[in-house]
Amino acid sequence: MAHQTTKYITAFVPFLTPDASSQIPRDNNTATLRLYVQRDPSDWRVSIDYREKSVLSGISVIGGLWTFANGVFATIFGTTFWWVLFGE
Repeated sequence: MAHQTTKYITAFVPFLTPDASSQIPRDNNTATLRLYVQRDPSDWRVSIDYREKSVLSGISVIGGLWTFANGVFATIFGTTFWWVLFGE
């Protein structure tokens, strides 16, 4: 079975504190986020997100194929499969 894998490397954040810098204006309409480079790799965490093919993805592939084929048929013959098959 085919599957898709994505890896994320995140740092451990034990707590959040307000920025103590006096250069940032303080009011109710200001939010700050200060990011630092983490030099100690022992606190890094690797998260792996994977997704395998499912029945729903198979149905969506068939639906996409049907839509594409129906569009090509309509472009060439000026009508859709439904009209040819069911006369509607």
